[in-house]
Amino acid sequence: MKKTNNNIVILVVLLPLVLAIIAMVILMLSGQIVEPQTTITTTPAPNSDGVSIYNPSREIQDFAMPASTGAMLNLSDLRGKLVLLSFGYTRCPDVCPVNMLDFSQVKRFLGDNADELVFVFISVDGERDTPDLLRDYLLRYDSDFIGLSGTDETLILIQEDYGLYYARIENPRAPNDYMVDHTASRFLVDREGRLSRVYSFTTDPRAMARDILGQLDG
Repeated sequence: MKKTNNNIVILVVLLPLVLAIIAMVILMLSGQIVEPQTTITTTPAPNSDGVSIYNPSREIQDFAMPASTGAMLNLSDLRGKLVLLSFGYTRCPDVCPVNMLDFSQVKRFLGDNADELVFVFISVDGERDTPDLLRDYLLRYDSDFIGLSGTDETLILIQEDYGLYYARIENPRAPNDYMVDHTASRFLVDREGRLSRVYSFTTDPRAMARDILGQLDG
């Protein structure tokens, strides 16, 4: 009799667990449960200044986009100089103005060394950001800054290189007045056209300039 009672206790304990496992299998097979996806982060951990350092620099793809200079510009056209670039769009209300002001300060902190650095703003809203509009926009910050008009077809080719994210936020009341959520980080490409640094959005311009000077001296 005691043995029978033990078997009943074991059955009572295990039955809910068995039923839960069966239910889980059924839900997975029916597509109701999505297994978590593993995200592989390739960007090195940032240091105390918010600078992620690739050592060695990372190979990235060349690309060509219409530029605010009035011509097509390839990234490879800038070989021999460092390139500090960011992604955004001219109607951006917050991130992009901060990035451009930071770029202006970096240039000022570099002094004469700024000639060895090219500042590039890549629009993720090429549908509205024409080269002429980019030129006028960047003139607010510095006449030497270069704007590139990116299209989805071009941006998707380099998206993985920079961990680039961007997505439209539609405005039902004004379809042409949409906003774009986008990557806020800044990227440094070395003289050989390889990705050398990623600066976080909060990295101080003085810290960026100091790090870039180290690259120029290296």
